[in-house]
Amino acid sequence: MLPPTIGLRPYMYKKHTLPNGLRIVTAELPHTRSATVSIYVGAGSRYERDEEAGMSHFLEHMLFKGASRRPTAKEMSEAIESVGGMHNAATDREATVYYAKVPDSATAETIDILADMVRDPVMDPTELEKERYVILEELAGVEDSPAEMAGILIDEVLWPNQPLGRNVGGTPESVKSLPLATINEYFRAQYVPENMVLVVAGNVRHEEVVETAERWLGDMPPGKPGAWYPHVHRNGHPRIAVKEKPTEQAHLCIAYPSVSLDHPDRYAVDLLSTILGEGMSSRLFLELREERALVYDVHSYPSEFRDTGSFTIYAGCDPENARVTAELTLLEIEKLLRDLPDEELAKGKQMARGRIQLRMEDTRSVAGWLGAQELLLGKVQTVDEVVERIDAVTRDDVLRVGAELLRPENAVLAAVGPFEDSGVFEGLI
Repeated sequence: MLPPTIGLRPYMYKKHTLPNGLRIVTAELPHTRSATVSIYVGAGSRYERDEEAGMSHFLEHMLFKGASRRPTAKEMSEAIESVGGMHNAATDREATVYYAKVPDSATAETIDILADMVRDPVMDPTELEKERYVILEELAGVEDSPAEMAGILIDEVLWPNQPLGRNVGGTPESVKSLPLATINEYFRAQYVPENMVLVVAGNVRHEEVVETAERWLGDMPPGKPGAWYPHVHRNGHPRIAVKEKPTEQAHLCIAYPSVSLDHPDRYAVDLLSTILGEGMSSRLFLELREERALVYDVHSYPSEFRDTGSFTIYAGCDPENARVTAELTLLEIEKLLRDLPDEELAKGKQMARGRIQLRMEDTRSVAGWLGAQELLLGKVQTVDEVVERIDAVTRDDVLRVGAELLRPENAVLAAVGPFEDSGVFEGLI
């Protein structure tokens, strides 16, 4: 029998808030031999003006270049890797996370390292100019990934001319022009205790984590972070975008506006995606790949943010089959909304439950579960609570939400491939 900690029942994670506003959340998982230490910060592309595009991501890179107690990138990485650990970071639209997974014996030192990064980075001008070129190479790599390009393009169509629709990494133009003074100003504004969550999951004790956090972050001065930019409705912008690229495969995305993180229909949307396009037994996979052999990869995914969301379908196919692939995708949506057997809904629920339960076997995933919810929602739902919400979704809920969200007039389309214009897709949506 698995330990009860796997389910993250209400009494198995603990929270403490320091006087300066820093939130500390822990999950004590004594059956593991590791610990994941993460620091979540309310900083991302939704906090940036157009001319600052990519600044949150740039700052994330800079924090790995050295801090007060380990002033070089080499010293910082060696401190983690010398004990067999691994560390990294990620920037998205609404959050930046710094994390390290280490043997549990290195937990206290790892809190020290990450605290130093987010509190007192070196921010050396020479290193900034070097890292500028590294980020430009990272952006150039996107040009060699047409599937990733399609994902960025569909967001631009869904949320035009606003931070939510921009590439999180920014543009080559914005990255080339970002000055150190602006990045430092942004760092001082966003990296304040009230806007941060320290999460530790693994073979740890909550009291010891709090004590260590108080030592390294307890006297960090409080401050009010800057606000994020709310989403703006499309208001008549073009619904189809095509980026011409001489690829062997066309990469298509069809997307719809969807619900926010805390919307009561969120779990109905998740189940709709599970049934339609997640996994090799989903409707889209069975029809477009197994039955018609049109695609190698087809899948759907929901994305939820603080005030909105999206429901996206991706397919990669021969350019000659691009229109029929899009047509059949739209047809499968129609078919699902006309008929959803109870047994198919039950299978989707079991799949969703199983994924969550498997996710909770890894300390890094547990830390991600806790940290993202605490930062973005100010509360944490346990696995059991989420499973209850999934189980409560009815067939009528899924059909109602699908009919509301997946209306033809709501759809937008993006394609990357050898297309001179959008003509091949005209009239589809």
